[in-house]
Amino acid sequence: MKFNSEDYLEDQLKKQFDQEVKTTCKQELNRQLFEVSEELEKKVVCRSIEALQQMVRQQVLTYADITECFWNRAVRLQEYNAVISLNPDVVKQAEKLSYSEEHGPLYGMPVLIKDNICTEGMPTTAGAAVLQDFVREKEAELISNLKEAGALILGKANLTEWANFMSTDSSNGYSAVGGQTRHAHGRFDVGGSSAGSSVAVALCMAPVAVGTETAGSIIYPASQNGVVGLKPTQGLIAQDGIIPISVTQDTAGPMAKTVKDTYALLQGMTTLNEELPKWNVTALDACKVGVIDNLELTDTYRKEDERIIEEAEEALDEAGAIVREYSVLKEALTIDYLPVLKHEFSRGVSRFFSEATDRKLTLEEVITFNEEDMEERAPFNQELLIQSVADKTTPKANQKRVDANCDKARAALDQAFEEVDVLLTLSNYATSLYVASGYPAVTLPGFKRTSGEPVGVTLIGQEGQDVRLLEMAYALEQAISHHVE
Repeated sequence: MKFNSEDYLEDQLKKQFDQEVKTTCKQELNRQLFEVSEELEKKVVCRSIEALQQMVRQQVLTYADITECFWNRAVRLQEYNAVISLNPDVVKQAEKLSYSEEHGPLYGMPVLIKDNICTEGMPTTAGAAVLQDFVREKEAELISNLKEAGALILGKANLTEWANFMSTDSSNGYSAVGGQTRHAHGRFDVGGSSAGSSVAVALCMAPVAVGTETAGSIIYPASQNGVVGLKPTQGLIAQDGIIPISVTQDTAGPMAKTVKDTYALLQGMTTLNEELPKWNVTALDACKVGVIDNLELTDTYRKEDERIIEEAEEALDEAGAIVREYSVLKEALTIDYLPVLKHEFSRGVSRFFSEATDRKLTLEEVITFNEEDMEERAPFNQELLIQSVADKTTPKANQKRVDANCDKARAALDQAFEEVDVLLTLSNYATSLYVASGYPAVTLPGFKRTSGEPVGVTLIGQEGQDVRLLEMAYALEQAISHHVE
């Protein structure tokens, strides 16, 4: 079934809602609630990082109060299966923190981490039964960076198992360990693979969350659940400590309710060489925006997509942008990166676990483990694992394919950026452009179908200009907010 087709979406809804798989592998939260007043919870939940920091500064509440509120929210909403595990030490860690003007915005803020990113003292499962108790001694570099910024690791978010590279017949948001992640707003496709991160942010289980992307895994679920998601420039965030699919395309990225909070999380995950952002509603004034109108892309439009594009163009006009339709080089929209992922997956997993001190693992062993009880451990099959192990492509041939894909995507984008400042599309419709090139993309909430299903507007920016992209995204975010009122 073709992605985004009616058949594909109906099949996903059946899997996620009507035929939900429940197995004994699923890990329950089983956590107690903290004693938090309803009044306090109302002050904390769904507030921006800036608002939370202001209340701590004014001694209205403490970092421990904030953490307890989000902990309780995650426990109360556990039927959404957005969170696999909570950090039992997080409140004690929060109690040791106090406000200072010298601290950055992320200091004392609870953060949820997608469960394919290694975190000290907590299992990192990738949603797979075989990894249910896997704890890597060395945590991911991005986690160390977050802690250095004062962030608190609230817990681990659910995901489509193996970051959605297990089966082409998978259910978005399902993992053996985490169960089926439910959409935040209704009977809609939750998206994947960063389903738990997006749903948790949408339902205010954490102010921000970290997702990962190889080919749409931040942008699509963020779009589907009505939150902001940034796929950063490739290489901006270290891959160290992330269970891999593809060394070529893997990256972590921030997810939040607002562009400002997305930036705050990005700033804590890595070192940014760009100037500090200027949050200005006029950032799009006289900015040239190209709305991608290739037939290869518009043919995948769902009902109402044209209306949503028109509304986005109206919001851009109101923000002072110069909007035009733009056709990118069509070969960049049909890039086949699947062979690259299949080649790099098995090798990457073997390399990743060879460096683990207490657990050596290969995909062959994962396959064998699952085959012992497919109904419980791999109910949607595991043909991508098998195909990755069977791949006979040489590293030289794979690199040739990587270079060819990258050249096509960069040629299309570089040519476009000679004429426009930023490109616009919906959701993850132009995934091949930004994943094969390594260029950044950010999706913004605000628009909905008549059914209530969220649809994200996605901006694609120039390499290494993530902050500039977020500045434009902020201006569009404000314009959309005013436009849909």
